[in-house]
Amino acid sequence: MNATWKAADSDPTAEATNASAEQPNADKPCQEENGNSTLPETICALLAEKNGREVDAMLEQLAAGVQIGNPRMRLKAACYLTDTLELLIAHQEWQRMDKLLPAAETALKAAVDNEVGAWQLITALSAFAAYQIEMGRYASARRALLIFAAADAIPAAADKLRERTEQLVSDLATRPLLELLLVEYLFDKEKGHDAGRLFAVFGRAAAEFLLEPQNLRQCQDQADALLRLFGEIGLPAEKSLCQLLRQTADWYLIRNIIRLLGEKGSSACLAEVTPYLEHEDIRVKGEVLRAASRIDAPGKKDFFLKALKSVPRQLVELVVTLLGDIPDSSLVAPLADLLDEAAQIKTKTGLNLQTVICQSLGKIGSVKAVPTLRKVIAANAGAAGGPTEQLLLRTAEQAIQLISHGGKHKRPAALLSSEVPTQNNPFAAREAGIIRTAMSGDRATAARQLFELISECVTEGDLLNAERLRERFSEINPNAIAEIIQSAELIEEAKSGVQVRGYLDIWSNLLHELSSEEFSAIYHELENRSLEPEEILVRQGERNDELFFINHGTLRVFYKKNDRKIYIKSLSDGDLAGENFFSTSVWTVSISAVTESRISILKRACFERWKEAYPGLENKLRDFYNRSNNIRDLLQRKGLNRRAYDRYALSRKVDFQVLDTPGKPIGQKFKGRLADVSRGGLSMVFRMAQQKHIRVLLGRNMQITIPVIGNPPELNVQGQVLSIQPADEEMGEYKISLVFDDALEQEELQTVLG
Repeated sequence: MNATWKAADSDPTAEATNASAEQPNADKPCQEENGNSTLPETICALLAEKNGREVDAMLEQLAAGVQIGNPRMRLKAACYLTDTLELLIAHQEWQRMDKLLPAAETALKAAVDNEVGAWQLITALSAFAAYQIEMGRYASARRALLIFAAADAIPAAADKLRERTEQLVSDLATRPLLELLLVEYLFDKEKGHDAGRLFAVFGRAAAEFLLEPQNLRQCQDQADALLRLFGEIGLPAEKSLCQLLRQTADWYLIRNIIRLLGEKGSSACLAEVTPYLEHEDIRVKGEVLRAASRIDAPGKKDFFLKALKSVPRQLVELVVTLLGDIPDSSLVAPLADLLDEAAQIKTKTGLNLQTVICQSLGKIGSVKAVPTLRKVIAANAGAAGGPTEQLLLRTAEQAIQLISHGGKHKRPAALLSSEVPTQNNPFAAREAGIIRTAMSGDRATAARQLFELISECVTEGDLLNAERLRERFSEINPNAIAEIIQSAELIEEAKSGVQVRGYLDIWSNLLHELSSEEFSAIYHELENRSLEPEEILVRQGERNDELFFINHGTLRVFYKKNDRKIYIKSLSDGDLAGENFFSTSVWTVSISAVTESRISILKRACFERWKEAYPGLENKLRDFYNRSNNIRDLLQRKGLNRRAYDRYALSRKVDFQVLDTPGKPIGQKFKGRLADVSRGGLSMVFRMAQQKHIRVLLGRNMQITIPVIGNPPELNVQGQVLSIQPADEEMGEYKISLVFDDALEQEELQTVLG
């Protein structure tokens, strides 16, 4: 017996047969205390006597011994088993050793912390595998090798043992053996299957061997067989697969290599497969999309959003479906835009695309998608449509129901009670009761009880459960806005140790203006941001169209003129700022933080989705903003407007045209009429039927043709659009304010004024 093994408490074979045994010193080798022979020596004697029945009985007891619960007993059983395997090898008892392979796998797990002992067991198994390979018994050899050569056989912590094991496997993978296995795999019907599976066990060495030109040529007429080998090898073949992907021009190989990388590859494979979305074959493009969806790597969302704009029409539905598997609320906006475009396609294709988009919005599970889905329902409800239209309607309704339960990535409420975690959760029974209350339909009571439970968790310092329970609101009652906000504040205060004025207290005036549903619609769209002192929030002249809610801290509003900063006012808790949110214009001021500040941001594009669901919401929010924000009035009182020249009221028909970046006219000419003019700019009124296109003109350069007295009879001027205001919304008329690129000379202005 090898003395490097530590003896355990007692004979494991006696433990397995419920017999009593002495407990030798744990530091002595595996040898009986009373001087009797060790188990392997007993087996050796029985083999010499050709007493096979007794040998098999003792081997069965030994196999049972490695399964017992006591760790020290398992270790001693592993000790006995290793010596027994070496003994069986010496006596060439290959069949009996084959029967002990399952026990050997268990023994290695028990002994892996003992490097010397584990290595002794591994070398015995490798000797068995080498003999079986020599005899052509590939299945038995593979079973033995996988005990120590499988990816998870040796834990990463045992790095030295893992390194020695990898070298041992590499030494076994000789070139003659790999050549033989490959030939038999490709051409031997009887041995081919087992030869291929054994070949794959050699991992990276086998994958690199396959890439050698002569071996690739050997496989050139059997692409499927080659791909199956790479698939069997799995992750160790990743590098070789990527190399083959770059080498081949065969669309079939390319498509299937991408499929394998999607199934077997690591996160690094995303960068390898995504460039092939540009491949000319649509089958390759489709496989790239499916593979990218399976690879767990950052950057998938951006890839699919780009793909949405570039893939052929036949693949758009696939991209939309795969986007639904990404639980990211920021995907709602691009999918909603695509839904609007699809609604303009009055064919079955357009209806099918709308249906797929609704399915994905439901899977994503964000409440931001609700107004879009309600719009679909309103457009199709009551219409005498065919089966395709009815399917779209049902899908939109089902998507809203799915969102109320948190989307695909969370279980429906009916299944939640069985998923309440009990480990480290002293509140499990109460949590399950809250879910049952919500399932019964009383979501308001459930939300209140959930908030009370979160409060108790915070009080007891159990922030892990508090955070987890807060996520339940999206399943139980996403409109319980007060409870959602207050629970977030409790957790944040417990984390930071700083108590700040409550969100609901800060915005109580706005809450009085809006219904709970309207406030909830805004709240779920908000993005939170922190500012450091002196950090700029927005700069004068920018086209930022966000609305800023100041939650905490102090911000400075200033106007910059001739490189000099002119203070306007300060903003603090409960103030709003957003010059380009309600009116289409550039910012006339800059805002920076004075102290550490926290703000919430409402993007105009996100807000647009709620306008149809809550028609009065924008007017209510605008009225509140106008009453609480006086920046424009302060600018006028301080004389800080941009009008460096006197303006003259003037009504005259003009033509105007949008310019591209180089300054060339693009598109058709439009008609308008002047409202006023100065040496520095003008304003004019024009009509546009589609209000949603108005903001596209902000910041664009234009050329305006003005009739004048003189020769030539018209004056062409160029300038940039600074603001667009409604003039007569019922008539679709808007007023544009524009600043000239170059101020007019007094004589030129006079020709305009007449």
